[in-house]
Amino acid sequence: MPEKPKRRRRIELHGWDSSARAWHGPDELTFALDGCGPILRKLRELPGSWHGRLPAKQPGEPLVSVCAAIYDLGDAGLATIDIEGSPGGPLEVLLVIPAHRRSAIRPEMAFEFVSFLRFLEGRDSLGTEVAVHDYIERVLADGAQPATLVFSIETRPVLPEVRLLISQQAERLAMSMIECLAGRDGPAHENAAA
Repeated sequence: MPEKPKRRRRIELHGWDSSARAWHGPDELTFALDGCGPILRKLRELPGSWHGRLPAKQPGEPLVSVCAAIYDLGDAGLATIDIEGSPGGPLEVLLVIPAHRRSAIRPEMAFEFVSFLRFLEGRDSLGTEVAVHDYIERVLADGAQPATLVFSIETRPVLPEVRLLISQQAERLAMSMIECLAGRDGPAHENAAA
């Protein structure tokens, strides 16, 4: 008897644009693990966090060392992305909430996440806290459609070619976190979190 294909849930990307100081999305992402093997191996080896470098290269451009940190918060995943030697806090911060963990999200998640961003960004985030908090809280409260949520916060403007590299790494980190968190939560969630 052939095995039933596993039903994939939606992945919604909600992005904060630091230049416009506004949200965009949600955009639907397709679950894919292309290029995620090294990250997944490291995440599976370590219990709750991973810090390291990810090589990033665009054709005709020099290799860029992207620094990343990933944490399993119990109800969500958190990642920071930066380029080695760049001033200020990380260039991008991701909050990943798998669909199967949404019912376990703590009520103060939006507040805690914004507080964390404020701590990392310092004065650069002044005036954005309420917009980021209210949007995340509103999306979390809308349980009408069980989707995996990815909140991608761009902390400051960067050159377009750097933005592309950071975005590619952010998507790989998000997919790796979705896969890894589902695996940690047991066979019922493995490969079905997306």
